[in-house]
Amino acid sequence: MIENSDPAPRRPRWELITLACMLTGYMAFILSRTALAVASPDMVKDPNLGLDEASYGDIAAWGTAGMITGKLLNGVIADWLGGRRVFLVALSITALLTFAFGWGSSETVFASLNFVMLFAVAASWSSMAGIIRVWSPPTKYGKVWGVISTSSRLSASISLIFLGALLTLFSWQNIFRIAGIIALCVAALITFYLKARPEDAGLPSLSDKVEPEAGRGLSNDKREGNPEAGTYHLLDDKNPAEALLAFTKSGRFWLICLSIMCTTILMEFILFLPLYLSSFEGVSSAQASTWSAAFPIGCVVALIAGGFLYDGVSRRGRIGLLGGMLGGTTVCVAALWALNGLPFVPVELKFPLAIVILFFYGLTLAPAYYLPMSIFSNEFGGRHCGFLVGLVDMAGYCASMLYLIAGGRMVVNWGWQSMIQLFLVIAVVATLVTIWFAFEDYRRFAPAGERVGVGV
Repeated sequence: MIENSDPAPRRPRWELITLACMLTGYMAFILSRTALAVASPDMVKDPNLGLDEASYGDIAAWGTAGMITGKLLNGVIADWLGGRRVFLVALSITALLTFAFGWGSSETVFASLNFVMLFAVAASWSSMAGIIRVWSPPTKYGKVWGVISTSSRLSASISLIFLGALLTLFSWQNIFRIAGIIALCVAALITFYLKARPEDAGLPSLSDKVEPEAGRGLSNDKREGNPEAGTYHLLDDKNPAEALLAFTKSGRFWLICLSIMCTTILMEFILFLPLYLSSFEGVSSAQASTWSAAFPIGCVVALIAGGFLYDGVSRRGRIGLLGGMLGGTTVCVAALWALNGLPFVPVELKFPLAIVILFFYGLTLAPAYYLPMSIFSNEFGGRHCGFLVGLVDMAGYCASMLYLIAGGRMVVNWGWQSMIQLFLVIAVVATLVTIWFAFEDYRRFAPAGERVGVGV
């Protein structure tokens, strides 16, 4: 039977295949990264390693340093070599290094492996930005990034439950080995299905794509999203250095960097969750790892609908949407603090209440963490979107590295309440800065008659 030569019916199928490959591959990235958090309670208890919460925080911080370095370099590499190639190579390296964790024997070894592994993981988001740019029109960015973001938290949920269950059967060393083998198998599988661009699947390129920052040599109004502006992007003829200059001149760039710095710290609590929950009376390491999934499950629920909702509301509506979500995150952090800070809460209720709060914490935080930064990078970055998303992510992980170094020491010296108090301050700042970013983004694209001033 001869396959239909008309590309129109085949495009949705190949778009779905491409999305499924990215989703599955990114889930494998997260599985590898989650293995350290799952194994951390038993690693801290292992007398042969000599680790505590502070040294675990240092190991995680070195991984974040690798992430920062990777975000700085891998975005440019992905824009240069192509998203597919970088995505597959990075996933293979990540899988092999996760497997190698099973033979670690000291803080130095773990920190070194974590640095290099997360350097590779850092290529995942920027390489996917490049793939999305050539496969999806801007009108689908919110939906596509929403699904991709869902894979992150879905994988974290499944990984915590799956690896937590394995922890009852196997040693912490085998947790790393199993995760590494699974990730390597995923990399091998998607190699056969993931195409770098539509042309490789026998489809025409997105010649009808109109990017919101499009229009070289046209008026401001046309460059800011007029459908008749043409298909050129402001940065089409710019090299990376010129693109970097354009980024740094944008006020929205700095606001989204500040926003992602705050929300990344709030999101990185997942690395401490098994340790945090194991501090509750009568909770084992395996139970703590398994129930930590409440946080990423909340993220998944939010992101399933979040991308469609984000695309469905106006830019003006996103101001209230993002502000309301992060306001809810602030309430959740305050509830975690009150859980252990108020003496009248019965001990037997603290753990189940913490699980419920963590679910809503993830539910409110995830869309504000993933969607604004990713969509802004595709819109404003154009063919340099991988570079831009890497820069923004780098800012977030710089803040995260400082938090991981300080957070473990805060717990050792002053207990978990000190970390929760830090989160409360950061959540308030995140809410204010993200609302400001959404307002400036709306003002940039508002019709001439509605503009409050010159957007940034």
